[in-house]
Amino acid sequence: MIKGRRIRAIAGACALAVALPLSAWGAAEDAIGNWRDADSGGIVSVYSCGGGICVKVVKPGKGREKDDANPNPQLKGRSMAGVVLMNGATKAGADKWKGKLYNSEDGETYTGYLTSSGKDELKLEGCVLGGMICKSRTWKRVQ
Repeated sequence: MIKGRRIRAIAGACALAVALPLSAWGAAEDAIGNWRDADSGGIVSVYSCGGGICVKVVKPGKGREKDDANPNPQLKGRSMAGVVLMNGATKAGADKWKGKLYNSEDGETYTGYLTSSGKDELKLEGCVLGGMICKSRTWKRVQ
């Protein structure tokens, strides 16, 4: 009797250990694809990278074609197409990822969050001062 309970407990723990990573990956998989910025019309790609997710510019938005604020003289003025905006984002909650976020408006890197609001909407948010001041962008899935 005790042996049977122990086997069921071990089997249950194994099933849970397998199910949790798969469910976390499923949520990240939902974010994978191309997204259009609601304000600028630019398009970004969310893709798997190094066990997390990354975001890069596919088509710069209107008025955001060049990386003019980059403090690195070798990168300043480059085309925004292909620039990685977020890299190494890891799971930070239900449908939420946390990573380093490059802000092309000031050339700085911040802690950023990517949050899924369903299969067709993502919100990118960057914060400073421990989250006291935040800016966000909303993206819609490109069909």
